Amino acid sequence: MSWIIISITLCISLIQTTLIPHISILGIYPDLFIIFLVYHYLNSDPRQTFHAHLAIGLAKDFFSEGHFGLITIMFVILGYLISTIKDNIFRKHLVTQIMVTFIISIMYNFVYLIILSISLTSANLLAMTWKCPLIAVYNSIIAIPIFLLLDRLYSSLRLSSFSRK
Repeated sequence: MSWIIISITLCISLIQTTLIPHISILGIYPDLFIIFLVYHYLNSDPRQTFHAHLAIGLAKDFFSEGHFGLITIMFVILGYLISTIKDNIFRKHLVTQIMVTFIISIMYNFVYLIILSISLTSANLLAMTWKCPLIAVYNSIIAIPIFLLLDRLYSSLRLSSFSRK
């Protein structure tokens, strides 16, 4: 089953690096890795999630600039945060999934921006801060069709930890 997750991650990597830069708005484009991370954590068996966040984080690290390993560590932490709240929320509902995507996107982008501004003295933190909420909104909007597509894929492959009715 982890080969399926790796295959999906490779497809997301290909789409993220080739097609997504062409649909940017104001220089902002969605992050399919975050969207897939949120979907997988909310809809999968907890035993499968560690392999997924490791594969997603490594793929994003490989295709991103910056310190290698930083994104993988951040994805592990974000995945842990999602796994701690997932039993306390109504995770089957699309609105809940979109809200979690928004919150995780904000958290990821702010932490990544702070670490980037600390490590690069030329990075202007205040000039880039306004982009974090916009990226989160864009991720939340793009998440709707992606979640519906992943619902069909997960149900056909029987990867979901619950059945939708």
